[in-house]
Amino acid sequence: MMKRLDPTVRDLLFGGLLYGVLAEVIGLFIVKDRLAYSLGILVGYVCVVFITCHMYLTLEKALDMEPSKAVKYSMTCNIIRYVIVAGVACLVAYVPQMNVIAMLIMVFGLKVSAFLQPTIHKLITSKLFKEGR
Repeated sequence: MMKRLDPTVRDLLFGGLLYGVLAEVIGLFIVKDRLAYSLGILVGYVCVVFITCHMYLTLEKALDMEPSKAVKYSMTCNIIRYVIVAGVACLVAYVPQMNVIAMLIMVFGLKVSAFLQPTIHKLITSKLFKEGR
């Protein structure tokens, strides 16, 4: 049976989605190539999902390790995440039908989502999923 999604991970993904919708709406009024911008936002959100889930899985595994091994494991996984996101950014920059700036704006939206996670949980997701903390 599949484990339930951790509430913090869910809040981060939901916050990223809200940020993405806001970035999309604002961007559509500003940019000329709307399709490239929208594809950049979409690829950026896929990166946000990957980063969030990978961080969660890394943390879960590292908590079961000895401290010295956990530090090395966490650092290695962090570098892997950066390399993958940088690779995706290079790929998006290479494809003319996608906007790399929009992709990076969306990836940095994870920081906004993390900052707003307690508020998102309190005001939105706890009511949406009918649970408290």
